Amino acid sequence: MKTAVIGGTFDPVHLGHLHLLHSLIGLTDYEHVLIIPVASPPHKRHEKSVTNEDRLTMLRLALDEYHDLYPSERETIIGIDTCEMDRGGTSYMFDTVHELYQRYDVDGQIGVVLGDDLLAGLRRWYRFDELRHKVEFIICRRTEERPPQVLPPGVRGRFLENPVMIDSSTSVRTAIASGEADPERLATLVPKSVVHYILEHELYRT
Repeated sequence: MKTAVIGGTFDPVHLGHLHLLHSLIGLTDYEHVLIIPVASPPHKRHEKSVTNEDRLTMLRLALDEYHDLYPSERETIIGIDTCEMDRGGTSYMFDTVHELYQRYDVDGQIGVVLGDDLLAGLRRWYRFDELRHKVEFIICRRTEERPPQVLPPGVRGRFLENPVMIDSSTSVRTAIASGEADPERLATLVPKSVVHYILEHELYRT
């Protein structure tokens, strides 16, 4: 099957993540999408606010709610793969796609979804010269105004003209920590089942 991967910290998963998934399915012909929570991202400093088990539970709750949010979407297999959590340490996409090719029946090259804000640093990714031969990069728009951008030489990929939803895990954590986020406010940022989980387990409190 044509397979794409969406990686992230998902700390916590929010509606912007689900909107990105919806855009990928609507604007491409991928049949199988794997959501991969990182152990430790190499491109940014991130200290996880909750346990891996909490992140996974929230991600599963969000995906259970996904089809209610987008009921008319075409049929696609959506799954979570914990390979990066299982490996531990810094999560490198080269290692991940190498493992996925071994474990899944992939038609063609795996599509790696990333925001256009990461494009400038793409050539500094771990073992990039090898990785670029193994994948197709799917560049999604993070802001309404996209500056002129080109893929690095020898890279296969495409730019998605996806609608932009401005949400971030940082803003969700900040709102909760500041005490400014009541359940109704959180439900505009995060799937409702995830809101209930966060409040029930008192996550992201300072």
